[in-house]
Amino acid sequence: MLRATITAMLILGASAALAQEPMNCTPIRFAQSQSSATVRGSVGSDEPFPCYMRATGKGQTATFKFARTKGNMAFTIYGLADDRDSYSFKTEAKTYKFIVFQTLRAAPASFALSVSVK
Repeated sequence: MLRATITAMLILGASAALAQEPMNCTPIRFAQSQSSATVRGSVGSDEPFPCYMRATGKGQTATFKFARTKGNMAFTIYGLADDRDSYSFKTEAKTYKFIVFQTLRAAPASFALSVSVK
């Protein structure tokens, strides 16, 4: 019984650690008078995954959508959406962090992710 309890605690503790938001994310900056930007990069199947962040005001509409990918890319917006290739939502006044990753094990590939906030 004790062994099962300790094992369960270790598994749950590891899961919580994996779910934590990354600390060193690259800020996304929009050009002057613009409400969107395209994030370009390359990602493989293994961590660390590229992490980005964008601050928003309350009540704006944010849209994340891959502009270019070979169908194996996804993103996760921490606390909001997981494993998506596009997503729109009404924002809070906060900084959103998100990672880009491949959904299936594959060699590193390039991506272009459009992020708009209006």
